[in-house]
Amino acid sequence: MNKHLYLAIIAWLIGLSTTQAQNADQQYYNTFALQFHYKATSFVVDTPFVSTAPQAFLLWSANVYQDSTKSSLSLDQFDANGNFLSEHVVPQPGKLLPSLLPKKILRMKSGKGYYLLGYVIQSLNLINGIPVYSTPVVIRLDQLLNPVWVQKLHFSAVSTANANALIEYNDLIEAVNGDVIIAGRYSPAPAGQQINVLATRLTSAGAIVWNYQYSTSFTCNANALALTEATDNNIILTGYVELCTSGFSGPRQVLFLRLQSTGIPVTGFAYLGATTESAGTKIVKRTNIAGNDAFFISGFTDVTAATGAPNRQVLVMDVRESGAIVGSFHIGDGGTEESNDLVIRNLGNESYYLYLTGFTTSYYTAVSKEVFYLQLRYQPGSLGLVEFSTFPQTAHYTERYGLEIKAAGKEKFAILANANYIISSASNTSTFTNVLLRDRTTTNQQCIKLHQPPVSVINFSPKQLSVSPIALSFKPYAEKYILYQKVFPKLLCGQFNINAYDALNSGIIEQRTAAPTLTTDKMVPSTKLETVSIYPNPASNYVFIQYGKPITSKVVVKVFGADMRLLKTMEIIDNNRKMLSLDGLPSGMYFVQVGDNSKNETFKILKN
Repeated sequence: MNKHLYLAIIAWLIGLSTTQAQNADQQYYNTFALQFHYKATSFVVDTPFVSTAPQAFLLWSANVYQDSTKSSLSLDQFDANGNFLSEHVVPQPGKLLPSLLPKKILRMKSGKGYYLLGYVIQSLNLINGIPVYSTPVVIRLDQLLNPVWVQKLHFSAVSTANANALIEYNDLIEAVNGDVIIAGRYSPAPAGQQINVLATRLTSAGAIVWNYQYSTSFTCNANALALTEATDNNIILTGYVELCTSGFSGPRQVLFLRLQSTGIPVTGFAYLGATTESAGTKIVKRTNIAGNDAFFISGFTDVTAATGAPNRQVLVMDVRESGAIVGSFHIGDGGTEESNDLVIRNLGNESYYLYLTGFTTSYYTAVSKEVFYLQLRYQPGSLGLVEFSTFPQTAHYTERYGLEIKAAGKEKFAILANANYIISSASNTSTFTNVLLRDRTTTNQQCIKLHQPPVSVINFSPKQLSVSPIALSFKPYAEKYILYQKVFPKLLCGQFNINAYDALNSGIIEQRTAAPTLTTDKMVPSTKLETVSIYPNPASNYVFIQYGKPITSKVVVKVFGADMRLLKTMEIIDNNRKMLSLDGLPSGMYFVQVGDNSKNETFKILKN
């Protein structure tokens, strides 16, 4: 055989064995109990500190036996190929719980670890000997998924008068100072009384800083579904308000609520237009302009067709911190399209890619709902469709809907979805979780189908709301924590692989927070607790480190990127001033950690 032809065949065979760009669909369930409901509501693509780290993503899930009186929460860890690694969190062990639900999970930015938000209905774990109707649960874990604290939130003095209060948080973020901010809804009773927006701020140690419900004029009910932090540290919430028509009900409209970092309201709006209903389900900050940031809000809106019938479609809005609308659009076809999550990529010059997931009913009959991946290109006043694709049926399920979308590589996205699966007959179903991959680098349309829904402008006008804060006296109650049962993946379509390390470099913004405030005097050291001084700040190619505490053990300097990836290390052996080189690092924000085994101090450094 010709030598060159032989080498070409070998190269071709090697190429076949290499991981190619690939879409995929993988299901997560319990092999030993097929009627065991496994339902995730949030996940993170776990961007590792080093490229060889084994974990790839974490699923924050509900685990429910066929016996509906038993349920629990778990945090499942998987590698890049979707193989199970470990399972962790279960608060309230050994109890019969009618409804125990996960809400959100996020990775810490100010430290190493995670925050989880959950929600319990009618827990048999009493508070001060009294059964309560609803109990939010907030959990902080370290990097190894061990609990730092696990606690539930309720009234400081629980009584029969407030035990039936509706307390439900829907979203949480980590503020730039490391605090945790959560938002949702509150009512003195589950039904028959007004529901207000609820927001709470906690320290990283779990202590409550402030806690308010917000009463809004012209509305009967209001709910916060998502929030973010502005550059000036104001808190921006979206969700919906119901404009009262009679009693405690009315059509829903998108809510925009701006709070000071102290929880005091600045302004609030309901966005009204030629639509029967609308709501915001996700908000992402796209600028860094103190006092005048811009935000993308995604959600849904019911537009009215020529026949007069409402048609729910994806809603995308661009709004300023003042509440002013820059642009608003809807995307959809003849059936229902509803968005649940949004991430963005800044292309520069006020141009962005928007990536969304949710569900559609426009293109299938055997399945009542199917997951979609939606990519849009935005410039102020203009929104264009890049791709609308679905993940068609690969197993026996009646509906499936996308919940969250995350960067899973440089041009790869992971979508978390849940589906109602048929076990043995149409009347015997169970809920399972899927993780779907949309790889933009592949030309192979395996696992996806392309569609072309129109993108249209929709006109909204802001209606000013007067917002009154009402303080609620909450306190955290310690909760227990145990391990739970193992789940298993089942590959339904394509080759499953997440490149979590490359996701760091994807440029995707999931929940953007404000830039830290830095000293502008290059000759003034940035000091902390009088032990360590680091200067200048901002810096160019180096910083000086002065370690003032007598050195009795090994002192190490570590430099982390804004994503908390370790970039440099240096050891300090005496108390003389040391120079730390920043050569080779691009301009941007870095964290410098200095300390020994007993104590560490961390500084935010800006490199010009």
